Amino acid sequence: MLFSLQKLPYGFVAALTGVMAFPISSRAAEPATGAGAATGAPQAASSPAAEQPEPVSTAPSDNAAASDSTSNQEASAEPDDDGQAQEAQGEDDGQADTCMVKTICSIKQKIRWMTPAWTPPECQRIANAVAASSKRHELSPTLLLAIMINESDMNEKAFRLTLRGGKVYAKDGGLMAIRCVLDRREHCLNGNVRGMAWKDIMDPVTNIEVGARELAYWRDGGGVASRTINRRDNQGHVQQITKDGPCHHLTHAWWAHYNHGPRYIDKGYPRHYPHRIAVLDHALATVMNLDAPELNRRITIHDPGKRERTVDRPLEKRFKKLYNEILSSGSCSALALAN
Repeated sequence: MLFSLQKLPYGFVAALTGVMAFPISSRAAEPATGAGAATGAPQAASSPAAEQPEPVSTAPSDNAAASDSTSNQEASAEPDDDGQAQEAQGEDDGQADTCMVKTICSIKQKIRWMTPAWTPPECQRIANAVAASSKRHELSPTLLLAIMINESDMNEKAFRLTLRGGKVYAKDGGLMAIRCVLDRREHCLNGNVRGMAWKDIMDPVTNIEVGARELAYWRDGGGVASRTINRRDNQGHVQQITKDGPCHHLTHAWWAHYNHGPRYIDKGYPRHYPHRIAVLDHALATVMNLDAPELNRRITIHDPGKRERTVDRPLEKRFKKLYNEILSSGSCSALALAN
């Protein structure tokens, strides 16, 4: 039954079983050869793709643009004005500004799939966590949000099981799709989440912080690349030797490793993961009137004979829809005029 359900569109699976799967780009169509999110440390377990496990999808959907609109849910997605005096302090103390809160609420309402809209306090809590974690790890909040949208469609209860020998081996879950290789006590054995309890990882604020920490890990040298050098042996013969060293991200943006693990995947659908994140980052930066300096660099590998991918031109159907949904959520300048 599970095998046949996995071949159906996620919406049909949800209707039949009451559960859904992670966005296809983040886990199904874009498996990592490395550790994936939250397993960046050297001791991290290898990914579902490398291990050939038995995945069981038990989490939110890939249908990013579907929205069942009810008037009361739409109303709940708009945060009220309480506490805006505190929000005006900005991100200096980890408090999100009104723009971020309203943008998060609006996008959540547009892309959610069979999940309720967030209430104003929930939007504020998520926005505060994004502001605090992005500041702590010197990341753009828009990049953090872009990965969140891609990985879970902003469903904080999203999770996906990986089975081995009929038993649960790992779970990927939460807003940032954090991977936890489980021990018998439901604690994580892998990478930067080693020792953490699964139930703690599923707390939205903790999940965002772990995702931000993981992003910073890959930015600051967690990636690995192989290079071939020529070396003469004692007899003077030239031999080619392959050595591993730090990845300098010459052909791709560093956040590729959030999905790929230590080594960038330069073939197949996964190779353009950094571009898919970048177009969401660009759209978020546009509506929130924020800088996204990470976009001022090479984003993804170039396909010979094809036009260069740019951050303002999504190509895949899902990302065209997400890009437009974000842009249609309203700019912060418009929000300011409405207040």
